[in-house]
Amino acid sequence: MKLAYLTEVAALMAAHGRILIERGAEPSNRVISDYYILNRNRFNRWMRDLTDLESGVELRDPLTLIGLPSRKPQVKSLAETILINEMLIRLWTILMMARERYHNQDQIRPVVHNVYLGQLSVRHKALSVCLADSSLSPTDVIDINRLRNSTERWTDLLGCSMMNDFNLWEYAFDRERAAEFLQDRNPQALQSHRSEAWLLILAGIRHSFLNREQLQTPVHEDDRRIIRVMMSCFPEDSVEMSFWANQRLKEARHG
Repeated sequence: MKLAYLTEVAALMAAHGRILIERGAEPSNRVISDYYILNRNRFNRWMRDLTDLESGVELRDPLTLIGLPSRKPQVKSLAETILINEMLIRLWTILMMARERYHNQDQIRPVVHNVYLGQLSVRHKALSVCLADSSLSPTDVIDINRLRNSTERWTDLLGCSMMNDFNLWEYAFDRERAAEFLQDRNPQALQSHRSEAWLLILAGIRHSFLNREQLQTPVHEDDRRIIRVMMSCFPEDSVEMSFWANQRLKEARHG
């Protein structure tokens, strides 16, 4: 599974958001625990690697180097990974918060919000390290900033309707921009995950991310496990989600 594919996961989750919110099973204690532990482990790994890079030390975990181009600065690869994964974490937080409010529950909110805050911390750390890292060329810095802008805009676009319906605007990168995205969209056209509107959004995500050379590196096993936990919460009749997961996870198993 390539890093760019995670943006497609984010779009599919947003498209199927209503199904998850209204008909998704209540997350089990095992799911909640796995989500927290996997994200905690990944957070600790990222922060350790960023601290090492900040100190000029080579990354110690060889798994983080799998598939990285030899001429690509390690801090750039790590920053790209963190920014792309933030799309998933932020959208998943919105989905879980919306589900809790829809069903008048308060079971998973503390966990997903805690993970969200951790993601904000590691994002801030990654961008700070990038600004101070002399191994990055001006082009590298521009690339990272463009990716940051793209992930922020797409996240606000994908989540704006749920943020509006369940008053979750605090999870927007830019509330005004997210509200503008909402005004530009027909809410009724977004009710079905098979609508033309969602098909166009998915096509736009693929055009924006899947062909970027720097996003073709394999994802870490932690990322794949977190995606599996997320997808396990969707109803079994979410056919498109199941098909996508089976195809991508099969690709991951074969390298």
